[in-house]
Amino acid sequence: MKKALFIGIVLFGTFCISQNDKEYVNALVLEFEESLKNRNIDTFFHTKRYCIGDVKIFKLDDGSICISKETYYEVYFFWQEENSTMIKKIDNCGLYFSLPLNGPQVFNFVSEHLEYLKSDPVKKYAVQNPENVPTAFTQIYSCFRKFNFFTENDSFIQEYNLFSLTNESKQKNLHYEYNNTLKIVALDKLIDSLISEKGTMFKRQF
Repeated sequence: MKKALFIGIVLFGTFCISQNDKEYVNALVLEFEESLKNRNIDTFFHTKRYCIGDVKIFKLDDGSICISKETYYEVYFFWQEENSTMIKKIDNCGLYFSLPLNGPQVFNFVSEHLEYLKSDPVKKYAVQNPENVPTAFTQIYSCFRKFNFFTENDSFIQEYNLFSLTNESKQKNLHYEYNNTLKIVALDKLIDSLISEKGTMFKRQF
């Protein structure tokens, strides 16, 4: 009897655990893109933030457990609707309720610098004498940013490895100063502050 009870608990625990991966997150992102377009919102953008191999575990409000399979992905949408600038978070465990931001600064920034955001990508980490740098001395970064921008008549993507913004190899990064003056990097820092500002206000929707 005790053995049967133990097996039942294990099975119940298994059914209460979900593991969601990149494909699941991408499906949610595409679905929300379509929901914005269906509301006649054709100008918006989103950013995906992730570090390869970073796994997170969440206990959801219904008591179930959600685990990010292999890598945890956070996606943040930004758009304007009914005179408000909005933010929405999506991750491996589902969608969060949309929240209004305190002002249009992020959208103003994108509108003002749209051409720079489109045409000035982050350059990969480069050194003066790459043949003299042993692989063992190069610190490996596996964290990335991916931006998708949508306007009425256009769409484009920017993606980069955070390692390209550093000077942390055995030899200095030739593109360090250039990369850190780019508008896409400035936008990412602005998004950092907005996410921090909202903090615990992000609530999961069910």
